[in-house]
Amino acid sequence: MTELRSAIVSGGGGGIGSVVAHRLAELGYVVVVADANSEAAERVASALPVIDRGAHAAVSGDLTDVDVNRKAARAAAAMAPIGVLVNAVGISPKDNGRKRPFFDVSEDEWDTVMAVNVKAPFLLIKEAYEHMAQDGSASIVNILSITSKLGSGGLPGDVFPPFLPSSVAYGASKAALQNLTASLSRELSSRRIRVNGVAPGFVATAMTGGMPDAETIQMTTQVPMGRFGQPHEVTDAIEFLISDKASYITGTSLDVNGGWLTC
Repeated sequence: MTELRSAIVSGGGGGIGSVVAHRLAELGYVVVVADANSEAAERVASALPVIDRGAHAAVSGDLTDVDVNRKAARAAAAMAPIGVLVNAVGISPKDNGRKRPFFDVSEDEWDTVMAVNVKAPFLLIKEAYEHMAQDGSASIVNILSITSKLGSGGLPGDVFPPFLPSSVAYGASKAALQNLTASLSRELSSRRIRVNGVAPGFVATAMTGGMPDAETIQMTTQVPMGRFGQPHEVTDAIEFLISDKASYITGTSLDVNGGWLTC
C-alpha cells in the first residue's frame, strides 16, 4: 500500500477485533478502533504499532446508534480515504457458557442480538461507504459464523450433533449478516468496493470461554483438526480478502473452521 488509507474495526476491543486492528496497523493502515467499551477501545488503539503517516484513534459508544457509527466513519475519513472496514462486532449470550434454549430467549435479548450483530454492521457500512476509495482497493469484511450456514445445535443435553453453545438468536443474526454481505457486494460493485465475509468456527476468545471442560471436548471432537481456531488465523483470512490477491472476490464467505463444515 503506497497511498495512505484508513481502516475501521468495529468491535475492535474484542478478541478477534483487537488482533485485526493490530494487523491492519502493521499493514500500514491508520486505524479507528470502534467499540462499546471505551477502555477496551482506547487500550487497543494506544497499543497499535505506530506508523509515520498518521495516528490511530478510538471511538466508543453504542454501536447500534447511527451517531456513533457516523463518528467512527468521519474520524477515519478525516485521516485518509477509508480502505478497509471490518465488522467484528458481535455478541452471543449464554447461560454460564452453555447454550440458552430458544424458549428461554427473551424478546429483549432477541432484539439486542439482532441489533448488535446485524444493525450495527449495517449502520457502519452505510455511514462509511461514501468515504471509501473507489479505485478498486477498498474492501469490507464482515465476521460471520459457522452458524450462518449450519444454524445452531439442539437443546442442551441432546446427543446428536452439531454441538453448539450459540442460541437461535445468534445463528439467525449471523445468517442475516451473511445475506447482507451478499446483497451489499452487488449494491457497492459500481463503486468498486468489495464486500466479503469470514465465517469462523470455534475460536479461542472470551466469547467461547466459560464453557465446561466436557462441553469443550464435545465441541472440538466435531472438528477434523481437533482444536479451536486462533484469532490470528481468522485475521489471516481477512488479510487475504482485503489484499490485491483477492481482487476478483466479492460476495463470498470464507470458512475458517478447521474442516468442520466443508463445501
